[in-house]
Amino acid sequence: MENSIVIDTADRFEQLYNSHYQRLVAYASARLGEYRDFSEDCVQEAFVVFHSKLKNGEKFEHPEAFLYRTVDNIVKKQRSKRFAEESAAVSLDDENNVIELKSDESVDYEKYIRLLEKRLTPEEKKLYFAKYVQEKKIEEIAKEKDLSVAAVTMRLSRLRQKVKKELDDLII
Repeated sequence: MENSIVIDTADRFEQLYNSHYQRLVAYASARLGEYRDFSEDCVQEAFVVFHSKLKNGEKFEHPEAFLYRTVDNIVKKQRSKRFAEESAAVSLDDENNVIELKSDESVDYEKYIRLLEKRLTPEEKKLYFAKYVQEKKIEEIAKEKDLSVAAVTMRLSRLRQKVKKELDDLII
């Protein structure tokens, strides 16, 4: 154990922070790819974990290895989180999520309203009304319904698909 280092002082923690911070940021940045803006956050979180363990009396033979593993784990969580957020959030401006009619097509709006009344669930009607009649923002709807923005976005996407399918039958 000649090469092993046992950390138990604040001075040693500061030395590790000063000597490894920039390298860990570069490592995190390379691992995060398009999400590299979060690399400093990941490294700072790793040092918080490390400091917390030191305060609780834990000893480290290879503190650098612990820091790199911790950064790696935090980076993986950060990438998963960002990917999940992007996957769940559907842009309302996305051309695949817009209900549009060509100018030469017409809809019998009375039939359309009756169809919506019959085919939408009460919850879908409320969501439709809030978004398309009252023109509320997704964030506002999410807050009112105590849901995440991603959940409301997904429900709106499904609602648009359902309404679009129903509209196909009404086009004259």
